[in-house]
Amino acid sequence: MPRQPSHDAGTSSRQLPVILAPHADELLSSWISRHASFYAIPPLGMLRHCLPEVSSLRSADRNLTATQVTRLAGIFSTEPATLRRMTFSNVAPASRRLIAARPLQSCACHSGDHEPRPLLRSQFLGWRITCPLCGDLLERAGGHDRPSPFDRYKGPRS
Repeated sequence: MPRQPSHDAGTSSRQLPVILAPHADELLSSWISRHASFYAIPPLGMLRHCLPEVSSLRSADRNLTATQVTRLAGIFSTEPATLRRMTFSNVAPASRRLIAARPLQSCACHSGDHEPRPLLRSQFLGWRITCPLCGDLLERAGGHDRPSPFDRYKGPRS
């Protein structure tokens, strides 16, 4: 009897044929979404291809087990440590509820012409004041009418 391919069994352990390089500080869900765009499938479809038990891209950014990280690392042919840096696993569990659902801020250094534009971890962390890539002050994204409680730490602009 022929062996059933892994993707038919509900999980895929095969490496993707084309792997896009992650951008510095890119969020895991953004990287998965860029792959989905490349392969012309919905982002959730790409996630479910890799991790059928994970319910959303947002949950992949916040709560992956060591087994799930290892499986993703194999599929995306990258190191598990690289994947962990793309998540919010370094944020204390009690503080994870303070991570924004949508990007709060941006930096001019990130305004490149990448399509689709990658989302950075720092864009979701309201307590960040400077860009981890260039060190410049982060700008608040449109649609946020309240000032940040961290504005007083920014100092005068030059």
